[in-house]
Amino acid sequence: MAWRCFLPLLFGAAVLAAAWQPSESKVDKAPQYIALFSVEVEPGHESVFVERFQKRARFVDKAKGFCGLFVLQHQRDANKFVVMTLWQDEANFRAWVNSEEFRKGHGQGNLPVRQMQLDGYKVVLSAPKPDNAAQ
Repeated sequence: MAWRCFLPLLFGAAVLAAAWQPSESKVDKAPQYIALFSVEVEPGHESVFVERFQKRARFVDKAKGFCGLFVLQHQRDANKFVVMTLWQDEANFRAWVNSEEFRKGHGQGNLPVRQMQLDGYKVVLSAPKPDNAAQ
């Protein structure tokens, strides 16, 4: 894929990271690392892909440094998705990927996938909406 295809995705990731409002019990600062997993499933398998995330094991929810997860579906090409996870830092993400819980959570069987790509991004600017800003 050409790098220009990622510009809207990067913008979206930056907006979500900037708007992130962590719960007091989970984290005390905005995410500093975002993992983007681009997935293109075979046409007709979109609902199965979404259902897998709706029924996920939720092991990642307990991972150290995990801040949140978004599953995004392309507006025009419904079989294209981005799974975005937000982390306190890259080290916590790497620890999650190398954990037994990660293997358990991803062992549900295969989906007909055309292509996949994982990219990681550090947050270089975060501009959360001020509390006193108009809604």
